[in-house]
Amino acid sequence: MRLSARIKCFRYLVYAYVVLISICGGAQLVIGAFLLWTHQQYSTLVNDQFWQPFVVLIALGLVSQLLCYLGWTATSKKHRCYLGTFCAFLVILIVTQFLISGWAIATKTQLITPAELAIEANFGQFIALNGASKDQTHIWNRLQRDLQCCGFNGIHDYKKVGVPWSCYDPINSKVYSVGCMHSFVRSIEVNMVRVAIVAIAAALIQSLGIFCVIQLVMLLKEPKLMLPTGNNQSLRVKRTRELVPLSSEAATTSSTRTMASTIPTMTIHSSSSTKPPIATKPVVPKIEHPIIK
Repeated sequence: MRLSARIKCFRYLVYAYVVLISICGGAQLVIGAFLLWTHQQYSTLVNDQFWQPFVVLIALGLVSQLLCYLGWTATSKKHRCYLGTFCAFLVILIVTQFLISGWAIATKTQLITPAELAIEANFGQFIALNGASKDQTHIWNRLQRDLQCCGFNGIHDYKKVGVPWSCYDPINSKVYSVGCMHSFVRSIEVNMVRVAIVAIAAALIQSLGIFCVIQLVMLLKEPKLMLPTGNNQSLRVKRTRELVPLSSEAATTSSTRTMASTIPTMTIHSSSSTKPPIATKPVVPKIEHPIIK
């Protein structure tokens, strides 16, 4: 396969690879925004904590889109430096996503104790408020309705104040038996696992086409010759043609051109460096007249 055909083939592969990276980045943006929005609805129960993995997932999506722009521009212009920069940043992004997935799993294992303390303190404030159980817009009533839970650990937490309406199932009028602390912490843990899965999946998908980018950089490194038709051709063909011996007529023509190009230079040089000789004045011979005695 000719060099130009190989470059064209790998260019199309890199274009497809850039589109794939853009799709992964868009998925990270959508999933991260959804998880952040879900968490923000009840983030006051945990003192506005544990939102960092969702924001990082959104940031990874934005970085992926920026890399797509760099990769598309570098491929269209066949710029080796830009392609190398695109590949280097892409490797850094893939490694970062693997690290983010591990960090999300580590955050999942460390959030139980601080989340329990924050939820318990907020539930005590809910019990202390008079009439809070009748407020349908209160965060605890919304949490118990959405997660189908009741109280901090269960229905026994409402022995002194009475069970609120949000603890009842509207279909069969039964009380939810699961405590909200367990349900809410469990939902945060599931979201952390989702962040880790999305980051790992994006890293694996984005690592599929690095070989194509590297191969395109190597192909663009080979010297090329621009033909009069506008096509690129490798200098290997040119060097092969140079090995063919020239005819005597071509050699004579080239030597004549070389001599013709050097003669004017030598003439100008000699004329500028040599001064013309100074003309001597004519000497008139002295004639002696005879003396008459």
